[in-house]
Amino acid sequence: MRFLSHLSMAVALAAAGTFAVTALPQDAHAAKKKKEKESEVKISKEVRPKVAAIQAAMATETPATAKPLVESLLTETLAPDDLFVAGQLAIQLGGTLKDTALQEKGILASLRSGRTGAEQLPGFNFFAGNFAYGDERWADAAQYFQTAYDLGYRANNIEPLLAETYFKRNMYAEGLAKWDEIMKNANASSTKAPESWYRLARDRALASKDKNLYAAWSTKWAGAYPSGDSWGDAVAANRVTSQADSTQNLEVLRFMKATDSLKTTRDYKEYAEEAQRKNLFGEVVAVLEDGKKKGVISEPSPLVSEILKPAQSQVSSDKASLPAQPSAVKGSGSSSVMMNFADVWLGYKGYDKAVAFYEAGLAKPGADMDRGYIGIGTAHAYAGDMAQAKQAFAKVSGVRAPLASMWTTWIDQQSAPATATAEPAATTEEPAT
Repeated sequence: MRFLSHLSMAVALAAAGTFAVTALPQDAHAAKKKKEKESEVKISKEVRPKVAAIQAAMATETPATAKPLVESLLTETLAPDDLFVAGQLAIQLGGTLKDTALQEKGILASLRSGRTGAEQLPGFNFFAGNFAYGDERWADAAQYFQTAYDLGYRANNIEPLLAETYFKRNMYAEGLAKWDEIMKNANASSTKAPESWYRLARDRALASKDKNLYAAWSTKWAGAYPSGDSWGDAVAANRVTSQADSTQNLEVLRFMKATDSLKTTRDYKEYAEEAQRKNLFGEVVAVLEDGKKKGVISEPSPLVSEILKPAQSQVSSDKASLPAQPSAVKGSGSSSVMMNFADVWLGYKGYDKAVAFYEAGLAKPGADMDRGYIGIGTAHAYAGDMAQAKQAFAKVSGVRAPLASMWTTWIDQQSAPATATAEPAATTEEPAT
């Protein structure tokens, strides 16, 4: 007998919440006049009359009368071909009746039969996962989505759905590991992982309350899609994980300035006050003038009257008193004294002099090597000598290592070609059968 073996599925997706998706498999070619090819499926003689009765009922004006017949057939112990046929009928009838529960039974029966074609398997596994997801059966959804993904299925937002099945079970480390795998696969292909995925992973890392995971994923986001917002988030996350002293905090603020991550009056106030404590008048003036230029700081602001103007009045005499080279420092000069002079020159944009003083400080007994190399790297980066900056940052370890890593990532971005990546749109797919 003839059976409609070429089942084509038009998927109508409707988002429910952030990720919940309802897929409605339907026969998209019922109206085709073109005859279907003869099915290779061999229906047993025992099942053939039952299939005929179901098809007859489906063809009437009351196709719902076929539902109990289909459900009864699905409960029987069937041979693979018969089970596949029963599943296909359930999918078709479910589409007609808008009965998703019946459609799910059909999808699962088709998969269990082992007769689902290779071209159908990715889509069928996605639909099975999607039904399980809607029913909050997270482990089942993960299994089916993973199978579909491994078979190459990439439609209907399967990537965030797959990752989300772990977060729904509070498996944050596993979910973020899955995101990492998905993004690496995407980035290795011709399509770069979209920014929305990085934001989602960052949000889940934040929800995990694991500070290290949050810092790692914020940095991944900034590394893939650099902007003032992403770098600001990465810096904030990494600051949460470290116990920075005043000097280290100023070093982080310098990085924020380089990456355009100083966004609020509070950011500029913190930077100016940190520099003011160290009498870095040139740096105070530079950062507050930058804030004024960007419209973040207004002229009537207390930052102008209480910090900027007093610092401006000190610049001329302060700069005139500075030693131009380490050998001009009176006495032997300790490591910290040399690095303090380096900080002052950095604020005045005397980058070569700053490097010379940092290096002199490194040569002294008891030198804080990581402070010195962070300073050298910062001076070179500000001067535009990125190769030298990277060499310096590569020597940083300890609590400053995350900051050095962020500097290195940012430097690499400055030479990387710009790439535009469109966000994936929700698609309506029709798997081949």
